[in-house]
Amino acid sequence: MNTTVWMGGLLLVLGGCSTHTPIAAPSSKPLKVIPKLDTNQSQLADPFCCMLPQDLELKLPEYGPKVNDLERFEQSMIPYVERNGIDRENLLDIQTTFEGRYFSPWNYTAPPQKVQEVTWPLRAYKGGYGSNLRPVAPVWFESIKNSSNFEAYGSQSQKAITLKRMDMRAFPTDKPLYKDPSLPGEGYPFDLLQNSSVNYNEPIFVSHRSKDGAWSYIFTNNASGWVPSDGITLIDDSMALSIQKSEKVFIIEDNVALTDSVKGFVAYSRIGMVLPLERIEGEYYYVKTVDSNNTLKILSIPKHSAHIGASRLNKKDMIAIGTEMLKNTYGWGGMYGERDCSSMIRDMMTPFGIWLPRNSSSQSKKGEVISFTGLSDDEKLSLIQEKGVPFETIIYLKGHVLLYVGSYQESIMVMHNIWGIRTLDKQGNKGRHIIGKAVISTLELGADLENYDPEMKLLTRVESMNIFTKTPLSLARENKSKIKKKPL
Repeated sequence: MNTTVWMGGLLLVLGGCSTHTPIAAPSSKPLKVIPKLDTNQSQLADPFCCMLPQDLELKLPEYGPKVNDLERFEQSMIPYVERNGIDRENLLDIQTTFEGRYFSPWNYTAPPQKVQEVTWPLRAYKGGYGSNLRPVAPVWFESIKNSSNFEAYGSQSQKAITLKRMDMRAFPTDKPLYKDPSLPGEGYPFDLLQNSSVNYNEPIFVSHRSKDGAWSYIFTNNASGWVPSDGITLIDDSMALSIQKSEKVFIIEDNVALTDSVKGFVAYSRIGMVLPLERIEGEYYYVKTVDSNNTLKILSIPKHSAHIGASRLNKKDMIAIGTEMLKNTYGWGGMYGERDCSSMIRDMMTPFGIWLPRNSSSQSKKGEVISFTGLSDDEKLSLIQEKGVPFETIIYLKGHVLLYVGSYQESIMVMHNIWGIRTLDKQGNKGRHIIGKAVISTLELGADLENYDPEMKLLTRVESMNIFTKTPLSLARENKSKIKKKPL
């Protein structure tokens, strides 16, 4: 119920608000005097207050300033794959371990991490800004801590599967939390509570539920966090075994409808999804999924959108999958069904049966790691060209990963999903020139921009590269030593 209150001649209308809405912290600044509206005005002083979008009559900005790299170099996978790609004749060692990694949540009998490890957000986030760009009051964090119900951590401990694509949250809420929206890189889209995302029909492990039961704390094969409870269903051991024993269909095209014979549309395909095969019929694969009643549902997907089993690395599939990835706009932590830098590389490699961790730091440690410590920019480029394997090498800098796609027009080229280019104006103000999508560029992306900050050049900041398809040298030496010591 709304209540009307008179305070010193100022009319206030008080309305109810969601208990999930972060409570704004009281401001220490005096309230501004609200100016009287001109009675002759036909619109409010602030048209965004309560008008319909179609009534605003705004001219929205169109395409922004061009960036040289994105104009000079083709934003297509074809020339880079044809020039630098490799058709592997056999599966690599890393590809033989994919299914074990992918289905690992169903091997857990208890949460794989201690409660102290998974509750880090409750200790880390004591303040910040909400969706209204106002500071969030401490009482909201206390309510979140209470509703998280970590006293019940591990009390459910069951296998489950997802019923839809979902964001995985650091707190059991959809509400965002920003560091400082007034600073570049600290406001939108960098919601601190966006931990990751999870695909439709993905194997998960459920630890426990929030106190109201609306949210469930889950583990996937690469991350953990909160998802809505109505987006998952518990399964028994026999169902899990049936799914694991089936042949697998690997999705290679985004946003293709998965349909059943009764309701029609059920979900969209997404590269990174792996579905158990039921049968092949005509131009369709029929795959097994689980519905909310914990029963098998058979869905169809066109053959051109998937293939059976992990594929060896090959140019044809790399072009097809990479082309899909270049359609993506930037999605921090997988928000809005999009991808960020690390999820792009992870999903891109899944149809090849290559499992990669979720975040950039972990991805940079996978395979044979080569450090750039102490190297000049030119030395880094030389080392990448000498040692890097196109489409199998990640280049890492703090907070960002790039996929090396080989040399082209005498330049070292990378593919990455990037938010923006660091800028610095004449007054020393830091900013971002927003790219906000997947691109193919050099490691000097944006150097032609007027306010480009040369100290923040990608090439200068890269710390290492790693060939994720190769066994780490130390492990290779260790295995070789064991083989030599093995008695005849």
